[in-house]
Amino acid sequence: MAENRFEQLLRPAFEARAAIGWGIAAIWMLICAVLVNAPRGTLLASAGLAVAMASWRMFGAQRLLKYKLSLSGKEVVIMKTTDLQKAMPKLGENLWLGWGYRWEPRHTQRAYEVLKRDLDDVYPPQWWLKWMGKTKDPRKAKGLPWVHGLDMKESDVLLPFESLKGHCAIIATTGAIKTRLAALVIFQLALRGDCVIVIDPKGDRDLREICRQAAVLAGHPERFLMLHPAFASESVRLDLVKNWDQVSQVASRITMVLGSQESDNFKEFCWMAVHRITNGMKYIGRRVSLYNLKTSMESRVSVEKLTEQALRKFFKEECPQLLESIEKEINASNAAGKRPVSKNAVETNSPELSAMIKVFLSEVPESHDEATSKGLPAKPEEVRGLVAILEANKEWFGKMIVSITPLLTKLTTDDLRGLLSPDYEDINDTRPIMDGKRLVEGNHIFYMGTDTLADESVGKAMSTMALAELSSVAAEIYNHGVASKDDGSQPRRVHVVVDEWRDAACEPMIQQANKGRGAGFFIWALGQTFSDLVDKFGGNTARARTFIGNMNNLIVGATQDPDTMNLIIDKLGETSIIVKSQSTGMGSKTEDVGLEFSANQSESISEKTVEIFPRSLLPQLQDLHYIGFFNRGELIKGRIPVIVQNNRPT
Repeated sequence: MAENRFEQLLRPAFEARAAIGWGIAAIWMLICAVLVNAPRGTLLASAGLAVAMASWRMFGAQRLLKYKLSLSGKEVVIMKTTDLQKAMPKLGENLWLGWGYRWEPRHTQRAYEVLKRDLDDVYPPQWWLKWMGKTKDPRKAKGLPWVHGLDMKESDVLLPFESLKGHCAIIATTGAIKTRLAALVIFQLALRGDCVIVIDPKGDRDLREICRQAAVLAGHPERFLMLHPAFASESVRLDLVKNWDQVSQVASRITMVLGSQESDNFKEFCWMAVHRITNGMKYIGRRVSLYNLKTSMESRVSVEKLTEQALRKFFKEECPQLLESIEKEINASNAAGKRPVSKNAVETNSPELSAMIKVFLSEVPESHDEATSKGLPAKPEEVRGLVAILEANKEWFGKMIVSITPLLTKLTTDDLRGLLSPDYEDINDTRPIMDGKRLVEGNHIFYMGTDTLADESVGKAMSTMALAELSSVAAEIYNHGVASKDDGSQPRRVHVVVDEWRDAACEPMIQQANKGRGAGFFIWALGQTFSDLVDKFGGNTARARTFIGNMNNLIVGATQDPDTMNLIIDKLGETSIIVKSQSTGMGSKTEDVGLEFSANQSESISEKTVEIFPRSLLPQLQDLHYIGFFNRGELIKGRIPVIVQNNRPT
């Protein structure tokens, strides 16, 4: 069996030489049959035999020559969007990822055989390539063309959408394949009517135009929406804290964007403060937005105003029996010419607020049983939380907000205030107001450029909160049933494309990778190296590996990062190849009979365990070429076309 698996496809084409010889012999005998006075029947029969032998030997050489031509590589294919559109009905419930072949152990064997040789021994002569219509010299190509040519036949690479529920990670160095692959995928998703949400920390113009052109190609240009701080007038307004089932989710989104240098205990205190203020805003009927959160907690005075509004609402609507007690406290304070000096008093800038707090703490029942016996309502949790903030030490409050308010200020300054904290009552602003739920329900193609190059902290906060908003939508779909498309034909699919995970990877993204499948959410995570992901997770390699482990599909372009190569090779596994070794020996000795010579030659074939895809080939993959690991076990060597917009009418 080992002998049968050993191929010698790079040897000289001896069969071609034999075929030429038999061809010359056939021609010579035909000439002799015409010009020479000899038995023509014999000569013609000999010529026929020579032609048969030439054909047989040429047939044997054909596979070898075809293989050598295949090693010279493939030309880059430019595909028009209209051609892709025409091919869509044939794809069924599959995503087309270019052309390729399934990588088997025989390809590993061939790869290691090629790696032993110089390029001049691998590629055919340049004159022969030109004769066969090849205009480019593979020796001067970027990357190694022969990698894709290890198989002489390629076919369409089709990935079932059922497999995509396991999400997909795309790893490649800058300029290798990521943007062109995103274009190929986004165009197909748009034509299928799926919702596509692209979060791009760089604000790549090409990626933005791809999303716009995809909506136009699908026949619904209104499906395209964008948000970019540098193009505020062209952007939609996005409410990043619109969808939440529990008030605690708002606090979680805000504290997620705190710097990694903050301790966990401090983040918990910040979460508690934001939660209490959000609860208070909900209690008085104030819309929760980034701007309103900032104005409600940017100083102690702001918290006092919110608390005063909440207490007025409580005493007027729920506990009017104690209004007289509050009036007495205010009168007593005015008569004394100063605020109450009780040891339980809370110092504020408003005598009325101080009086309401004192009555609230001393006379409003704590428990439901106590409230029933007194005939008064129990302390609402919303108001109790606000009062607790004012009861706390002023210095503690100052330290707490110093980490939260700067970021909220950045997210609500200048154009960002209108973009991320939309005013629903502003009739002069005609830009649409969107949120995660409306994006999904409208099957929109939404591009969000966070402009991380201009302000890294703001960009990361925008992407984190946008992903948190989508996580809330996914949770609602998961809890209340998977929404269907408008025609009810199939479940709605939501594709979240996250470019450059170094800037965008966060806890909501991990949550969607873990649990988004049941809600019809598909994660496409793009990055340059695995090291970027480890760095994003604070150096936690195990956590980064867990995230990659949740990606059941992996597409890898050219990469040079050692950690990334180790991750990929470990994931792909190993196989065995056949190693043929030869040895020769020669010796001499002097005996009584004279000088004697001895010689020996041996040949052995053995198996050797190696990486199924050689590590050294990963940095040398050509642009637009990839190694794909799909369906938890299908290894594909593929290549994709460059998709270009066809400006001619369809």
